[in-house]
Amino acid sequence: MDLQAAFIDAMPSPAWPLAARRGILVAFVATDAWPARVPEAMALLSAEERGRVQRKRREHDRETTALAYACHRLLLSQVLGCPPGEVPLGRDGLGCPTLHGESIRTSLSHADGLIALAVAGSGPVGVDIEPADRAADMPEIAARVCHPDELDALAGLPEPARARALLSLWVRKEALLKAAGIGMAVGMDAFRAPVGRMLALPGGIAGAAMLRVFDDGDRCLAAVAGLPGGIASAWLSPRS
Repeated sequence: MDLQAAFIDAMPSPAWPLAARRGILVAFVATDAWPARVPEAMALLSAEERGRVQRKRREHDRETTALAYACHRLLLSQVLGCPPGEVPLGRDGLGCPTLHGESIRTSLSHADGLIALAVAGSGPVGVDIEPADRAADMPEIAARVCHPDELDALAGLPEPARARALLSLWVRKEALLKAAGIGMAVGMDAFRAPVGRMLALPGGIAGAAMLRVFDDGDRCLAAVAGLPGGIASAWLSPRS
């Protein structure tokens, strides 16, 4: 079974991609579940995407990026009902993914063999994923990640709970910045990122979003920022 057929077969149901039209669709992929698929992934990419992959220095990063871009195209092709090569996927001036001529919004994140893809039928959307073991690095950069109020709230937590809470803040703030479409133009310490309520987008960008967190224990933490409403999520792995 080729990569496209295997990816479609990995979805919970044929109708699952339609959830993007009603709310937010989130797909998670672990690259180690898709071994030896990089040549097929590269064949699905645009020339620009292949160039970005080839500029990665480490082989592991090239493989993760190639699979992330291919899975992104495959997911969007199912949402939009067109072949992967016809998905009008591009990048804006800050490198954020955009769909030319479509009201659909999308976001992509990948790190250390983990991929998160988000598609929303309306309103902003942003997604971020990080491996759980990255929590160990968070205490060193706490002042860069936390608003002063958040630093105070976390001060009393023992380790490793504080490090885990900091990683959760990181993915939430990355997701909000991506939903705003401004990259890292605003420092994370400049805004708060509580879960479960409407938040103004950072940087004075018009719009608002709500944060949802996906905690997969020892594997990863992820967050999605988007409008409130239905959200459909799944890990996509080959069935055979």
